[in-house]
Amino acid sequence: MDLVLPVIAVISLILAVVGAGIGVFAAVDAVSRRSDAFAAADKQTKGTWAGITVACAVALGLGFFGGAFAPQSLLWLAGLTGSLVYLLDVRPRLREVQRGGRW
Repeated sequence: MDLVLPVIAVISLILAVVGAGIGVFAAVDAVSRRSDAFAAADKQTKGTWAGITVACAVALGLGFFGGAFAPQSLLWLAGLTGSLVYLLDVRPRLREVQRGGRW
């Protein structure tokens, strides 16, 4: 039992660091994209995605302090989900639109 709690603490710290990194990367990427690319990609506006990703980055960053935002909580998981939706769905479409067609 004395070995379990330190392992959980290390895993929580790793999750908090990785989650905060993902959140900050998604927020910076959303803010740095052109506004017209969001409309061309048929996604929500830049302001909407910037707000979502910044709020998610804050929730993920608060994971370092534990409590309601600990990496095992639903609020932290919601922040991670929002950031991953941007990174895995919106960002590839924005990159495709900004880069142009393959032809």
